[in-house]
Amino acid sequence: MKIINKDLKKGFIELVVENEDDLWIIHTILERGDVVLAKTSREIKLGEKSTRVSMDIALRVEKIEYESFTDRVRIHGIVVEAPEEYGVKGKHHTIAISPGSKLTIWKSRWLEHQLDRLNRSSLVERKIVATILDYDEACISLITEQGVKVIYEIHSHIPGKRDPEGFTTFLNKYLEEVALKTIELTRQHGVKIVIVASPGDLASRIVDLIKNSVDKLIRDYVSTGGCIGLNELMRRDTVKKALFELSIVNAYEILDEFKQYLVKEPCLIAYGIDDVEYAVKNNAVKKLVVSTDLLRNSDDSLRTRVNEILEEAYRRRAEITIVPRDTDVNKEINGFGGIIAILRYPLKRLIE
Repeated sequence: MKIINKDLKKGFIELVVENEDDLWIIHTILERGDVVLAKTSREIKLGEKSTRVSMDIALRVEKIEYESFTDRVRIHGIVVEAPEEYGVKGKHHTIAISPGSKLTIWKSRWLEHQLDRLNRSSLVERKIVATILDYDEACISLITEQGVKVIYEIHSHIPGKRDPEGFTTFLNKYLEEVALKTIELTRQHGVKIVIVASPGDLASRIVDLIKNSVDKLIRDYVSTGGCIGLNELMRRDTVKKALFELSIVNAYEILDEFKQYLVKEPCLIAYGIDDVEYAVKNNAVKKLVVSTDLLRNSDDSLRTRVNEILEEAYRRRAEITIVPRDTDVNKEINGFGGIIAILRYPLKRLIE
């Protein structure tokens, strides 16, 4: 996310959406009643003919739609500002926001946790390591928002299968080198997700060698190894989905920690809106995870209550994570009432 201009006294922030994760953030902070200005197009009737015209439109938000792994957020509302010659003011319209879109958001009040999400998204650089290999060569690269940089190209020098013993020795040495370089690159850049792909089962062998040294692994298939295989991988959805996964890795980590406390020290957790709200008000919450389903609930009073909990948690310096729909972690959080917390210290009321 790139923040271009901001004037909180006037209530607006102007920004550019840079990736799919930004779309999810926009989806979580937009609320009914906000005003959004963006370039869009609309069918305009000119005489007996209709034509689609590009224009800047500001609308008052009524509904926001977003689906995981798509490249757009659809914002529905009533037009409040538009070129007068087209006569669209007061009518319903939908603005589609995708990576590259520039928009301005006005709110009557920006909550601190909303500002924090925007600010953090403008600072975070998402990174993935991709290791693509076959029996001849391996290509190990770093994928960032700026593009793809090949860091290592490793040639196997494996002899023919007529020498089974030599073949196995060289293959094992080759795979060990690929695994070590993958781990090395991951640690150097603090990468949480590694994609390993190959034409056959070599990727599975690399996964076995590195699975205890990286946070998350994605196994995929390509028709050829090396940098040609990397180009094939980049044309598919694997990288897009991996980048999306980065937005929920933190939620998975907190959920795992939460479940460990649930078994061993349940006095250090809270779940469900009532208990989490109580813990937040008593300054006991260290980490908080909320599902998008709860945050975007159709009940206005419940949605307002959730936002107030997040705002209070932010003021009390709790770590807040919002998880998107259509993910396993979101479903698990919903099973605990849509909101969970890890506590700094036990609270008597929650123990009783």
